[in-house]
Amino acid sequence: MERRAKLNEIDIVRGIAILGVLMVHSTSFATVDMKHTSLYGLYNFLNIFSKIGTTSFILLSSFVLFYNYYPQPLTVQRFKKFYRNRLMYIVVPYLLFSLLYFVLRWYQNGFAWDLSQMWPSFWSKVAQGQAYTHLYFVFISIQLYVLFPVLLLLMKKYKWLAASAILIGVGLQWAFFLLNREYWQVTNRGSWSLSYFGHYFLGAWLGIYFDRIKGWLIIAKENITKTKVAAWIVLWAVWLGSGITYVTMFYNARMYQTRYHNALYDGIWDLYTMITPLVLMQIAFLIGGKMNTSFWVGRLRHLGIVSFGVYLVHPLILLVYRQFPLSGGSTLVHHAWYAGGFLLALSISWVAVTALSRLTGWSWLLFGSVPNQLKAAYSEPKRTDTPAVKPTASA
Repeated sequence: MERRAKLNEIDIVRGIAILGVLMVHSTSFATVDMKHTSLYGLYNFLNIFSKIGTTSFILLSSFVLFYNYYPQPLTVQRFKKFYRNRLMYIVVPYLLFSLLYFVLRWYQNGFAWDLSQMWPSFWSKVAQGQAYTHLYFVFISIQLYVLFPVLLLLMKKYKWLAASAILIGVGLQWAFFLLNREYWQVTNRGSWSLSYFGHYFLGAWLGIYFDRIKGWLIIAKENITKTKVAAWIVLWAVWLGSGITYVTMFYNARMYQTRYHNALYDGIWDLYTMITPLVLMQIAFLIGGKMNTSFWVGRLRHLGIVSFGVYLVHPLILLVYRQFPLSGGSTLVHHAWYAGGFLLALSISWVAVTALSRLTGWSWLLFGSVPNQLKAAYSEPKRTDTPAVKPTASA
């Protein structure tokens, strides 16, 4: 069976998602330190509205996996290759960066360099995705990769399971939320894949049925009907409404100590973050035809391709940057300092990942498949007009 068409637009979605991650991390201190300023509402907005990265990456990962694998015959050899690639390109970088950040934290905390203490602590944190604040996402990804072949087999065997994937995913996720709240009290809930089953199963459903539903998702002249336009308006209205509601809840909680029920936070977050990747996909397909003609769209795609490496590296840049906090100066200078953190984290990590991926033969140890993806992307023939779905190799 032939592979499905490659969707380069997904790289654009990843590019937007990693910008969201960078914005959240670069404004986290500002949501505490800048409450006295007139721009605190803007900091809160940037910090909360941008919380789309992890969930979008999870959905996209699921989408690409099911988009590629679902139509293919399932063989032992294919699954062996799948697990080998994930071990090389996900687990190895996870362990190396976990070790790097663990050692840095250990040094910062002034602990004794005693391996009998360090080694058990390191493996305990690795086993929970807690070696550093951002590594929980990679830990979640590993869990979902372990589950993927089982879910793929079940969805291929039971078509009703694939058709009901969204409802099943949301149901399992909320069962975990409620049971955890009432009985389990699992620490670091966000480090466990069950917290993202709604996003993962939505991605699976989109990947399986994309050829059927792309006319409803992709905004293009050939897809326009009154019903579809109405559906797009509703999608964007719900997205904006849920996002602004989520921002407002955090603003009230931070400024006025307003208390909301945890289920309300979870519900609004779930709605906002499940719709966001759909909106980002619409944007990506709208501008995707300019990947080879527009500098900015091309850079956004490039950022998406190297996003895994940027995700792993950027906290190191922020960690160093924050060793030189401002002790005085005007409010404007403080605003510039926070903006500088975002720009440096983006530019340095972007350049470093790109350079190492292109100039070394060992960068896969750090950044996984990023070097191969860069090579593949820039060996493609140039196009002046890119169709919404390109008839090339798989995504």
